[in-house]
Amino acid sequence: MSEHRTTATSCVLGLAGEKPAASRREPVGLARTARAITRLAHARDRLKHVPTVEQIRSMAWFDGREPCSYLLDPEHNYVPELPAGGEDPLGRYGLCFTCRDAAGHPTMELVALSNGWAFDLLGPFA
Repeated sequence: MSEHRTTATSCVLGLAGEKPAASRREPVGLARTARAITRLAHARDRLKHVPTVEQIRSMAWFDGREPCSYLLDPEHNYVPELPAGGEDPLGRYGLCFTCRDAAGHPTMELVALSNGWAFDLLGPFA
């Protein structure tokens, strides 16, 4: 489990080199953002929170599917060691969604935090 924890922590710190959604230079694009918002609207029964703009941007960036709320509470769900600095997300909801490769197979299950950072629940190369 510690190996997965290390992997998830490195993903939180930047998604394997990616920056949080707020600091990316490239625009996500209107079509990807609209697709993410549409998927969120269809999944409203699985959402227990209103996603932040940064969570929506992260979902759009990764073309996320099957969104749901994910309680960031180590007593109920897996939560990696989060980086110091910034607000403490524990006790709040993250936006969980899957990402797929070109063949349609799930490759990542990300949980986006309110600032747009995310961690992968499946681990690397799952």
